[in-house]
Amino acid sequence: MIPLRAFLACLLVAGSLCAQAQIQMCKDAQGRKVFSDLPCGPDATIVSVAPASGSTTINPDARMQVEYYDVRGTTWEALRGQIDSKGPEGWWGVTNSGTSYRIGAKPAGGQCVVDWVKVTSDARVRLPEWVNRFEGPRRLQVQWDSVFRTLDLHERGHVEINLQGSREIERALKSIEPQPTCDAVIAEAKRRFTELRATIARRQANYDAETDHGRRQWTPYKD
Repeated sequence: MIPLRAFLACLLVAGSLCAQAQIQMCKDAQGRKVFSDLPCGPDATIVSVAPASGSTTINPDARMQVEYYDVRGTTWEALRGQIDSKGPEGWWGVTNSGTSYRIGAKPAGGQCVVDWVKVTSDARVRLPEWVNRFEGPRRLQVQWDSVFRTLDLHERGHVEINLQGSREIERALKSIEPQPTCDAVIAEAKRRFTELRATIARRQANYDAETDHGRRQWTPYKD
């Protein structure tokens, strides 16, 4: 298993998500969505958490901050109790994400057009860290790693949804048609941004509903 800190260090390189970071999505025997960082079936679809590469037109900045809250215990019951009492917003892990933008407009041919657009995708992830891990039995460590990896994948899904939405926002803002005035360009940008942010929020809610906040997700763990 790749240590979480090593993986997250990859995510934070150069202030953006690494191109190599991927998860795969397929369906289990019951037709439920399965997310894994290993091949999970012949119908697997790769879901990348990397920003668009090779494009000079749609490439929002991506920033992610990861924080940990400490949990201690040498039994699953003890760890669960710590997580239940310390977990952010009542959850084992949580991702708070958002998108911001700046836009410039300039007169052109008697109208006003978009001059430049800057979009930033932000995510703040909070996850548990088992600080006395090596005091626990081997079987408990294996159980923790399996559960933790699934939690990690779920939160990465939230980061990916926000990043994909940020790309859509940048594309929508750059495609604003010429307007009679520059104030009209700014107003149209605000309208499109607000509409797309609402769409992203619905996707985040649907993702949690489909996965039951990660409870229906699964990732294989190999020793």
